[in-house]
Amino acid sequence: MEVLERRSAAYHRAAAARARRLLAEATTRWVKEQLAEAMARHDHVAAEIDRASEPDANAASSHGEAGVVSSETPGR
Repeated sequence: MEVLERRSAAYHRAAAARARRLLAEATTRWVKEQLAEAMARHDHVAAEIDRASEPDANAASSHGEAGVVSSETPGR
């Protein structure tokens, strides 16, 4: 599993916007694919941060309703 740095949703939206600008000028398929993946990843992370910071999400997590803990041991 990939470890994500803790950055703001605004950071990830800006990174996705940069990737979109670069994609508009990209000429090779590989670069276009890499930029499209970066855009999708940053958009997804920004949306997750937004969801986690909504008042309803915070209230639910403080009552133990959100976030299921896996019983799986990492790396097995």
